[in-house]
Amino acid sequence: MNKIPTAKEMSSHLAHLSNLLCKKEMLQSESKAYLDSVTANLRKFGRSKSWGYTIDVDSSLKFVPIKDKKLGHIAPRVYIQVAVSPHDGIPPFTQLNSTIEVIDSTGDLQSRWHIDLANRKKDGTYQAGPLFHLQGGGHKPQGKRDQEVKVSIPRWDIPPMELILTCERIIANFYPDRWAEIKYQERWLELIYVAQQLCYPVYMERIQNCLVGQRQSVLNAVWATEWNTAN
Repeated sequence: MNKIPTAKEMSSHLAHLSNLLCKKEMLQSESKAYLDSVTANLRKFGRSKSWGYTIDVDSSLKFVPIKDKKLGHIAPRVYIQVAVSPHDGIPPFTQLNSTIEVIDSTGDLQSRWHIDLANRKKDGTYQAGPLFHLQGGGHKPQGKRDQEVKVSIPRWDIPPMELILTCERIIANFYPDRWAEIKYQERWLELIYVAQQLCYPVYMERIQNCLVGQRQSVLNAVWATEWNTAN
């Protein structure tokens, strides 16, 4: 079963993430204020294991620029919506949309990726694709639709990933020297452990079940319509 931290506990973990990103000079200073505001609001949920937080596009977490051979400098940024609540048989997310964008030195968008929970249709069924998926392109919330990437498929199957795990991917890919400094540190591993216990157990168990006993497709097992989606 996934282990859901209380809202107060998660607030503390995100506060440490905020401090670490700034200490290692990866997060821009104004973005730390946005993240600290999220932790303060999350703390109001107290000991509840049903909680959520939002970092919207206008207050996205902006990382410091890095050199790029083709574009001079690039910088990743993240905005995210997360809501969790205990459920049986499925990962505990009732809302998950994590977006990573890469901006060049002139402020132009070069890349956008989403890690999403599949949308529900009006009849309660899910859109086609894995329940949790990685998807390229799209558009900003309330953004100009003429600037979006029109093709929305394929949707790649991927485990759910909240803010800590999203930041881990960014650090490992964009700031490998900082990644080498922190990835074995006890406090960092504590953050990763909490995030992995929230996101992975039920998902990984489902995959493991495809590798033993009856033969079945991993992709089909994680397809949205195949999950026990009773809420």
